[in-house]
Formats: sequence, structure tokens, C-alpha cells
Amino acid sequence: MVDVATGVRSEADYVELRRIVTQAGLLKRAYLYYLLRAGSSFALLGGAVTIAVALPASWLLLSSLLLAVFVVQVALIGHDAGHQEVFRSPEKNWTLGLICWSAIAGVPFWYWNDRHNAHHGHTNDPANDPDIQGGGLLAFTADDARGRTGWRLIALRHQGALIVLAAGLLAFWFRIEGVVYMIRELRGPRRLAELLLASINVAAWSSAIVLMGWKGAGLFFCTQLFASMYLAALIAPNHKGMPVWAKDAPITFLQRQVLGSRNVTSHPVWDYIFGGLNYQIEHHLFPTMPRVNLNRCQAIVRPYCEARGLEYTEVDPLTSYRLIRAAYLELQRQFA
Repeated sequence: MVDVATGVRSEADYVELRRIVTQAGLLKRAYLYYLLRAGSSFALLGGAVTIAVALPASWLLLSSLLLAVFVVQVALIGHDAGHQEVFRSPEKNWTLGLICWSAIAGVPFWYWNDRHNAHHGHTNDPANDPDIQGGGLLAFTADDARGRTGWRLIALRHQGALIVLAAGLLAFWFRIEGVVYMIRELRGPRRLAELLLASINVAAWSSAIVLMGWKGAGLFFCTQLFASMYLAALIAPNHKGMPVWAKDAPITFLQRQVLGSRNVTSHPVWDYIFGGLNYQIEHHLFPTMPRVNLNRCQAIVRPYCEARGLEYTEVDPLTSYRLIRAAYLELQRQFA
């Protein structure tokens, strides 16, 4: 939400940083870690499904919360697979991503992968980064807020309150947009695979609704609501309220990723909850790095950036959310 101009440093800075990180072995595959992490995530999701079926309807909110948390945890495994972090083989990574996203989360993997790659390829570029475009509802940048009319101006005037609404709709929006993408953009084996896996997710939820009645319907709605809020809580701290640049801005890759990203404090609890996305700077600099190595990578990246005068931003989770809300409210105050 802040536009800044920065001086240009040599692209050799990133080349040197990557050499140091590679020599430290941080880009090597971590098969045992992913076996344990993915296995535990799938097992915990299975436990959440069992609890949701066994508990009476009076426990619906707890059941839905558990389902949402572990569906998102599985989706985070799919996120890593989409970045080629898990296996050397692209096909194996894509297969795992399809299972995690399409079959379990109910969001077409190829839609998510294309959207997420656009975010990484055009980080904090208002015209090309889908994560800061907001679908026209929320304004993330001054240019987006300026000159709004009609319903978009009404939304701007109330976007401080609409943040919560938008967060609660994220999973629903991903499902809808993903289906549109699948129909419009995919052909051949990829479309067939998405249709087959999406049908598994639809069949599972349809069976729950048929067999459990309103409890099943409530589980679906509440799980999507909680999953939306969890996803929003994971995504929002990463870039919202950070500097933005046009695609052709005179800025290096290292500057764009470091200055445009915000880390959340390193801690075992946050590492688990955020699935490694709390190391957003390191993840954007080295998207194929297994998440288990991001903490060690931070010990290299932070002093490297500070030595070159690059501001390295890291805050605790609550501070990050306060900063995001303040940025939204400032745009509302200035342009509504």
C-alpha cells in the first residue's frame, strides 16, 4: 500500500547470496522431514474427520474448526509440492499437489499453482500480482483506492469492516474461481485429472450432507468459513502494507523480494501454524527450498541484507495484523 522508489544495486548480490545458501546445503531435498510432516498432516486430518462424524451436532463448531485447520495444513504440503520442494521429479510434486489441493481442499491445483506462480513472479506488482488485487472489493494500493466510484467506493468507505468478510469468503472464492479456471484454461489430461479429483471432494461433502442432513451441511459451511479465515491469517502478513512497484520498476530481484515481504517471528509454534510462510522473505528468495531449512536460511539472509542496507522486516503475528488493518484504514481515510 506504500509506493517507494529505491536505488538499483547489482543483481550479483542475489547470485552471491544464492551461492552461500547452496553451499550451506539448504536447497537439498528433505525427504524424511516431508514424510513425517505430510504423514502427520494426513493422519491428523483423518482424526478430524473421525471426530466430525462421531461427535453430535452440538459440537459442530469444534469439529469444523479441526477439519479446517488440518485441511489447510494438508494444503500447505500441496503448496510446497507446487514449488517443487518435496521431490526432485516435477511429476511427483504435481501429483502430491493435486491430491492435497484438488481432492482434499477442493480447490483445483492447477488454478492455485498458476495463481501462486504469478504472485511469486510479479511480487507486489499491482497490475500482475493476484494477491494484492483483491477482486475489486478491497483496495490494497493507493492507485486502486484513488478514483473509485459506485459500489467500489462504498466498499472503500467500509473496508476496515469488510476485511473480516473478505477473510471469511476466501475458500469459497478459491473454489469458484478455480472451477472457472479449470473450464476456461485447462485441456486434455490436466482438465481430466482436475475433474476426477474435484469429483472426489464433491462426492465426500455430498455424502456427508445426505447422510448427516443439516449437520453435514453445517460442517461444510463452517469448515469453509474457518478455512477461509485461517488462509487469510496465513497470507495477509506476508505482503499487505508493504511497498509496491510496477513490473518495470528499477529494482533488483533481491530488493523486490526483501523490501516487499514481511516475516512473522520465528518460533516453533508459528512455524507450525504458518507452515513456513512466516519466513516469507526466505521463501520468496528461494521458493524451492524445503520449509524445514528456512529457519537456518534466515540466519544467513538477515545479516546479508542488513550489511547491504536492505530493510529486513520481521514482526510478531499480532503486530502484523495491526499493521495490515492500519494500512487498510489509512487508505479508507485518504480516499473514501
